[in-house]
Amino acid sequence: MNDTARPSLLNRIARVLLCLVFVNAVLGKLMGFSEVAGRIAAKGLPLAPQLLGLAMALMTVGSVLVITGWRARLGAVLLLLFLIPTTLLFHGEVGEVSERIQLFKNLAIMGGLLLVADSSPE
Repeated sequence: MNDTARPSLLNRIARVLLCLVFVNAVLGKLMGFSEVAGRIAAKGLPLAPQLLGLAMALMTVGSVLVITGWRARLGAVLLLLFLIPTTLLFHGEVGEVSERIQLFKNLAIMGGLLLVADSSPE
């Protein structure tokens, strides 16, 4: 896609669908902030509420950028900055079926974000 070309309808739909998981996650974290911060603290991470706030900011800003297509590459990078450590910290127990599913779901999303980053002009 060149710099002047408008993204196709299919591309725009794909970016929205890719970010729905992050939009939903932000809403869930907002509604259960204390519980989620507790799970972060239980992993031994310091400053759990601040880390959660940062994660929510990365997901919100990243999703807006990817969905709108304005600075979509930056948006994809912001979402990856959230998703990579989250996947490693919270979905590393591949012996458990549910965690393995979450791991592979996150890897698939990472692949989609890499495609966005690769195909976005900036």
